[in-house]
Amino acid sequence: MKAKTCEICGRESKPEDLVIQRVVPEEVARQAGILDTRTVLLCINCSNEVQAFYSKKVHDLSYDDGTKHFIPKSPSELIKEYEVAYKAFIAYKKWR
Repeated sequence: MKAKTCEICGRESKPEDLVIQRVVPEEVARQAGILDTRTVLLCINCSNEVQAFYSKKVHDLSYDDGTKHFIPKSPSELIKEYEVAYKAFIAYKKWR
């Protein structure tokens, strides 16, 4: 089998050691009515790191100063947050 490359770190791996990962999680895209989202091919390490990065950078609530309450973000707001977080993760990895 031919080796494949992680789209973030560039590490070559056997195809079975790579993960097809959605930039925007399937359930968020589905809530927004999007059936086909962008996928990337990542090594296990980058896949785990991007998931941990998402948990720190993507939040499903925002604070409303007017009502002084947290309110749920819309699916389209969440999609934008995931896309921005993914780009930030790639920039982070390049600077490391």
